[in-house]
Amino acid sequence: MLIRTVYIVKVKLKYLTKRGKSLRNLKRTKKLILTSMTVALSLMAATASADTGTAHIKIGSISGGASSITYWVDSSVASYGQNGGVDNAISKWDAASSGISFSSASSSTAKLKVYAGEYSLPANVYGETSYWYFNGQQIGAGAITNGQNYEVARVVIDAGWTSGWEQSERYMNAGHEIGHVLGLNHFENAPAHSGDHWMKSGKYKLTSPTATDLAHVRTKWGW
Repeated sequence: MLIRTVYIVKVKLKYLTKRGKSLRNLKRTKKLILTSMTVALSLMAATASADTGTAHIKIGSISGGASSITYWVDSSVASYGQNGGVDNAISKWDAASSGISFSSASSSTAKLKVYAGEYSLPANVYGETSYWYFNGQQIGAGAITNGQNYEVARVVIDAGWTSGWEQSERYMNAGHEIGHVLGLNHFENAPAHSGDHWMKSGKYKLTSPTATDLAHVRTKWGW
């Protein structure tokens, strides 16, 4: 598209020169075409930064969809002081889309189960989300990305590796893991999103999902 535009500029200028048009008309024509080129480049950049492909959104989903996710929080979450982050994550994601709804349930029937531990995960792994069938069979995260559905998600927050974190950082960590339950992948996956987000791995001071987080979850579950 840009090569064709440059060619048009050259032809147009040559034609106007031969016709004896004034220098002012030539400048006006160049300005108009260069403006069009700038707009085209801006649109291309905007499209790239708004990527919502499978690198960032899993094809597979929790059984029954996100409109009726029952959850249970183990007592270990409060014992390790992680309940505020978990409560905030569920509340913020619940409000993100009309297609998402969480409700508490017993441990035997919940589709989402949340636990906390202390150095129970590998070094510097702050949280972990795993996917299961009700019969206890685990499903790999890659299979979920490629379209396999699951029945139960288990989230573990590691209070040991997150010891000394500020509240906003704990909120981001819990929000990140619940985001995986909703079918979101890591935003550092190519094509990566710049900036700090709930779905970008790491430690960030974010109490709420960003506009980019919301764009992705709404792509999967609607507004």
